[in-house]
Amino acid sequence: MAPEQKLQRLAARQHGLASRQQLLRMGFTSRQVTGRVARGLWHRVAPCVYDVVPGSIDLRRPLHAAVLSSEGWASHRSAGELLGYLDAQPARPDIVIADDRCLASLEANVHRSRHLGASERTTVDGIVCTSAMRTLLDLAHLVTETMLDDVIGRGLVSRRITMRRVDTYLRRPMIGRRGASPLRAALERHRDRSGETQSLLEVLVDRAVASGSLPPPARQHVVRIAGEVFHLDLAWPSAMVFVEADGFAFHSSRRQFLGDRHRQNLLVVSGWLPLRYTWPVANSDPDMIVRQVRTVLSSRS
Repeated sequence: MAPEQKLQRLAARQHGLASRQQLLRMGFTSRQVTGRVARGLWHRVAPCVYDVVPGSIDLRRPLHAAVLSSEGWASHRSAGELLGYLDAQPARPDIVIADDRCLASLEANVHRSRHLGASERTTVDGIVCTSAMRTLLDLAHLVTETMLDDVIGRGLVSRRITMRRVDTYLRRPMIGRRGASPLRAALERHRDRSGETQSLLEVLVDRAVASGSLPPPARQHVVRIAGEVFHLDLAWPSAMVFVEADGFAFHSSRRQFLGDRHRQNLLVVSGWLPLRYTWPVANSDPDMIVRQVRTVLSSRS
């Protein structure tokens, strides 16, 4: 196959990019590479990496260029976006390499790790990046507790991670891996605490009722919709408002997750307004919960 044809196929897989090594292996000479850059046919976008399809717009191109240039992997927040844990790429790409090379001229956040096994590598959208489990570990010491909760939840729903895989992964030697402790803490903190959360919510509501801040709720209120029967933990039927614990459901299946959303959608379509609270919120800011319930009841009375 001619070099030009090989280049077209490679560019299609790599967001319009090619490294110098790849170009030479295809049959281009150093002189040809230098000449095309000089004539503006190709543009250098990172050390030894060229945009061979100038003019196209691709938001992942800076990340892919950094990965190709460093011969490393996308990691941390960059890998988080690729895997669906986060909604956007960071301003500077995050990459990880396994050695001490100087990459000062590379426009990227360079992380170095001695722990980069083959099992911790994957490819998303043509970009080599850290695996779902490794990315979760790397993000654990960078993001807030609330964001980490969301990251873990996204991983479970997408089936990129499971309870068993996380537990097995964390049994590996974790010396020097800063994300291990916050990740373990997050998992223990949210290992399906819906029962405890519900008990705490009931105590908060009972106190608010006793103080006159809230009217008494109905408990385990039965609602029938479209032939299905639902039990609402704490409800105010006249206002069609209910409060429930939103446990992390760390061990729940995708089927359970989808069934819960189906249930809530039917209730909302029928006019019910749900207020759902997690353990961290119920434990850290109980007054806010009472204020929110009181406000909603007042607005719907």
